[in-house]
Amino acid sequence: LVCGLGAFGQAVIGRLLPFGIPLRLLDRATPDWLMPDWAETLQPLLTLGDMRKPQALRLAGAVQARSVLLLSSDGGINVEAALQVRLLNAAAEIVIRSSGDLDDLGSLLEQRLPKLAVVNPQMLSAGALVQALRPGSQLARFEVQGETFEVRETPLEDHRFQRPIRLEGAAEGQGSLLVMPLRFYAPQPRRHGGPGQTLVSLLAAVLRKPVGAAQAMLRWARQSSLLQRRLVAVVLLMALAGIRLFGAQGADGWVQGLFVTSALLKGDYVDPTNVVLGPTGGPHAGDGVLVTTTLLYSLVGTLLSSALVALILDQLLLARFGARRMGRLRREAQPILLVGGGSLAHRVAQILGMERHEVVRVEAQAADRQGDDRSLFVPTLEQARLRLRGRAVRSVALLSGQLLADVQGTLELQDLWPKARFALLARSEGTEDRLGNLLGGASVISPIELGADVVVATAFGERVEGVWRIQGQNLLQVRYRVCPGDTLVGNTVSRLDHGYGLTVLSLQRSGQPRPLAIPAHGTLLAVGDQLVVLASLPALQRLEQGRIRPPASVITLHLPQPLTPEMALTLQQSLARRLGMAPAEASALLHANPSLRLPVDPDCGALLLRDLQHQAIRVRLESEAGATVGSD
Repeated sequence: LVCGLGAFGQAVIGRLLPFGIPLRLLDRATPDWLMPDWAETLQPLLTLGDMRKPQALRLAGAVQARSVLLLSSDGGINVEAALQVRLLNAAAEIVIRSSGDLDDLGSLLEQRLPKLAVVNPQMLSAGALVQALRPGSQLARFEVQGETFEVRETPLEDHRFQRPIRLEGAAEGQGSLLVMPLRFYAPQPRRHGGPGQTLVSLLAAVLRKPVGAAQAMLRWARQSSLLQRRLVAVVLLMALAGIRLFGAQGADGWVQGLFVTSALLKGDYVDPTNVVLGPTGGPHAGDGVLVTTTLLYSLVGTLLSSALVALILDQLLLARFGARRMGRLRREAQPILLVGGGSLAHRVAQILGMERHEVVRVEAQAADRQGDDRSLFVPTLEQARLRLRGRAVRSVALLSGQLLADVQGTLELQDLWPKARFALLARSEGTEDRLGNLLGGASVISPIELGADVVVATAFGERVEGVWRIQGQNLLQVRYRVCPGDTLVGNTVSRLDHGYGLTVLSLQRSGQPRPLAIPAHGTLLAVGDQLVVLASLPALQRLEQGRIRPPASVITLHLPQPLTPEMALTLQQSLARRLGMAPAEASALLHANPSLRLPVDPDCGALLLRDLQHQAIRVRLESEAGATVGSD
């Protein structure tokens, strides 16, 4: 049952029709159908009424519905209707379209009411915006159970740490590569982000790696400001001069000079001065220059100690109360500019801030500036231009929601920063690529398109954790739990990949301390397993309908005769591991016929071919088209 047939509701209907399931529709008035033929085919399914009233829901079939989608543009109406639907039907999946001001209420409802999901199409665009604004060659980056994954076009040498993504319409073996967590091949990002390095990070590097202290100092010297270099040089010169000035005559005089200088630069005065002048005045008692110098050193030391205490307190308060807003941009920083957007821009800034990118937000309303992101706020775009004059801006997102104003702003700012990436939101669906081309390659993101895919997947009971746009296709990050009687039980990871078009990211089994990223192709799925997969909507449709594609390759092997027990056991283990069959089934195959011809997925077939070649077995692997992939 689909309630609310505006542009978003009709986008959802367009995705539901290919599933071939019965539909019922509910709205207060006859909608303006976007497709000409829908007026004839969908009008008999339409019930006119208020979705908040139980009688209207009963007439529309809410009592018998497996899923009820509440897609009005008013989030409050959707929440009221959800409560009525739950009273009428305790087993139905309920999907609520939410707006930003009701996200907190939606989260509470998700926790209290079973089989209820809240979808905010606007906030779903945050991941796609970050993907469009983030610098680098990666096509996408996302988190899966504490691991960071990237999608790239360039393969790695180690094939264990990557897996091809199944894109609809792409031939076998084509598409981008999903790379295993960044910790396996990429250096960790700088703690403070950007090209600069603070004095605190320099000291930390010296303590962690004494051998690389010189390189760290040189790097800091190149990247620091002239004032910072002069201050450090003055303190070092004072320390060296103080050792000689305050040292006593003799071979061990430098020891006294070192301790006295250290004490003075720490802010002490009385004790180190008594050492220099002596307990009874000493020979330097009348030396006014020396007394004045000790006082100067002590004052400088007091300033240094106060600065250190202030830094420590600042870090403690920052850790206790959260991040603060930046007052200025670091030197040589290449910021990301967000114009408008409110809560959406706040979420984008949070994600970019966690990745240590500098963010500048243009927000005229003070209410939109509240949050815990580290952005630098300016009230107008003109002030942002003045603030960023002479800087190379990495990316710009115009999120006012007014398409003409955003298009005008994009064209104006492209002249100012021609090398920057640009992104904006589109109100309608299906015009993103054409509009982006008109705007010189800008990324145009449609919240309607992203949200409709998520709503349809959620309507079938899936739990969508994110949606990513890769090479023009929306891929949903979906979490599965394999239940008894599930069609996935007994299938291998490779079968999910080639049979349904699902890219398995993570697999966790009961008793395992942590999930397994990029599980092996031959891993068998069992009841209780939890999967996180990337899937397009057509792939989820195949899974819902149980339409699994057969293996695309065939492997032929000729067994030696007689087959020794040791060889039979090895072959049995290879077949069971690579083809996802029980050991008893593999043993029966070996004893049934000396020549076997078995369907197999290409990746598992390549692994089995290698195993059998090592065992000196005559084997041939052929693709579905009849081409020989490998033989021996």
